[in-house]
Amino acid sequence: MKKLLLPLAAAFLLAACATPQTNYFTLPDSTFQMPEHTRGKTETALRVVPAEPLNRGGLAYRSDAFRLDYARNHLWAQPLDQAAAARFANEFNRMDTGRYFVPAHQSKAAQSATIYLEAFQGSYLGSTLVEGYIRSDSGSRRFRAETPQQGDGYEAMLESLSQGVSAAAAQIYGR
Repeated sequence: MKKLLLPLAAAFLLAACATPQTNYFTLPDSTFQMPEHTRGKTETALRVVPAEPLNRGGLAYRSDAFRLDYARNHLWAQPLDQAAAARFANEFNRMDTGRYFVPAHQSKAAQSATIYLEAFQGSYLGSTLVEGYIRSDSGSRRFRAETPQQGDGYEAMLESLSQGVSAAAAQIYGR
């Protein structure tokens, strides 16, 4: 019996070593920071709705002109809708918009704005894409920000996506 257990134990040990490690990533600047100056400004709840394929939990990468792949072991540390809402809110709050933004899951404001993310991914072309539209009390506006990725790997992709959010925010509020 002992002779049988040793090979089984070795097989389980080898199988455990072969299992890829799961890594969790955060979008830079995705911890919401309440702006210092809110007096005289209206609070606006900011909600982000990612397209259904982006809600799979893994980082997305366009591997060719026709295919979007989702990482199985490189996952968002928090739901993409919450991370993107905090990142966009922080970016909008750096602008002079006459109001301040708070992620919807942290706000009870009557006014709201919703960002619909249609694309939020890296690409085989060496860039990242942040694309969609915003709807608010002042209407709708589309945005598309394609930013070059400096370097390889998921960290470089996340830094480029963060730059894409900055560029998209500038398109939304015309800065």
